[in-house]
Amino acid sequence: MLLALALLSGGPDTLRWAAGVHPGPLVLSRPTVILAEPGAVLRGGGHGTVLTILAAGSVVRGLTIEGSGRDPDHYDAGVKIGADSVTLDHVTIRESLFGVYVERVREARLSYVTVTGREGGREGDRGDGISFYASKSIVADHPVISWTRDGIYFSYSDSVVVSNARVSHVRFGLHYMFSHENRFERNVFTDNAAGAVIMNSRHVSVTGNVFAWNAGSRSYGLVLQTASDPVVAGNTFVGNGVGVFFDNVIRGDFRDNLVAANWLGLELFANSENTTVAGNAMTGNTFDVSGGGAPGAYQFCRDGRGNYWSRAARDGYDLDGNGVLDTPHPASSPLAELALTRESLRPLLESPAAHTLDLAERTIPVFNAIGAVDSCPLAKSPVFTSARELPAAPAARLGGTLTQGLVGAVLTLGAAVVLVGLRRSEVPA
Repeated sequence: MLLALALLSGGPDTLRWAAGVHPGPLVLSRPTVILAEPGAVLRGGGHGTVLTILAAGSVVRGLTIEGSGRDPDHYDAGVKIGADSVTLDHVTIRESLFGVYVERVREARLSYVTVTGREGGREGDRGDGISFYASKSIVADHPVISWTRDGIYFSYSDSVVVSNARVSHVRFGLHYMFSHENRFERNVFTDNAAGAVIMNSRHVSVTGNVFAWNAGSRSYGLVLQTASDPVVAGNTFVGNGVGVFFDNVIRGDFRDNLVAANWLGLELFANSENTTVAGNAMTGNTFDVSGGGAPGAYQFCRDGRGNYWSRAARDGYDLDGNGVLDTPHPASSPLAELALTRESLRPLLESPAAHTLDLAERTIPVFNAIGAVDSCPLAKSPVFTSARELPAAPAARLGGTLTQGLVGAVLTLGAAVVLVGLRRSEVPA
């Protein structure tokens, strides 16, 4: 039975719901404020969307919502928003296909929304935690999302800010498609196929996030694919299969990031243009860089300062004391290229003998490989603060050269090496 709430008063009505189960589905067709006491649950009957909001200015606070249908063609959801200036505050959604589906909306706010999908099962049977379609000027702060298809999906949606999210056990934590002028900041993405994927989008800002332990053999911290003018600054990439993937990145700005203990730090395709990679620290990765040597694709030195490479700092010299090593650093490794194309060889390529060959190749190059060269590598690491919320590593999921039982080198204030205990803890579709 569908309950439609159509209020005749001029202003929004306030409904106070006591603890207990309230039957749905429910449609708000007039402005409404729902204030739910702890334990109040709106339960759908397993068909369609549980709560549909069609009235601008409506507010839902403190409610648990469950029991949507499972029809992906109709985007069955816990909450479907089709009106401007709607607020969801401290709303929990479970046992629903999509968590929140937002369509053609302006100026909504989603605060402290928790979406939990069905643990296990096929990825294709899940919906997204939060999905934005053709929407603009939205704030999503402190969402917690797990066991959905994508954590937050953007399609033709601009000027959306996502902050302080915790996203885990999904395909892509954030997934941008044809969505521009967006920001995400101070979020933590763990144990996903990719922490975030930016595709066919312009001017996306990625700042102060943690991408950790997305550590399958082909998992990623961040994917930039056909992205124009992205800014990726002050982030932490630790323990991923690949820290950051660059494919057709135009005028990218990748700076002041910590890239540590990943299997491969940066995968740099040759089709990028005028993308700067500077002021970053690369430490403890099995391989730091693959590719990156195509003319005009990447610049590793800005204003006379490049990146910190732990391998270069260990073997290099700064005789004039200007903070820059005296010789350029060849960051790419032919072994990394081989490992990417011949996964069966990876155990051999990570052996001490292989690393000795890698060092010899850097010293006296034999392979005709075009790779990244930092002409002004830093002698000391820059200052980092974004590792403050680095979560514990799951068991046997360390991405880089660190093995279970060791501690990871994470660089923080003053460029000191702070030992963060690593408790026991696939390219995009």
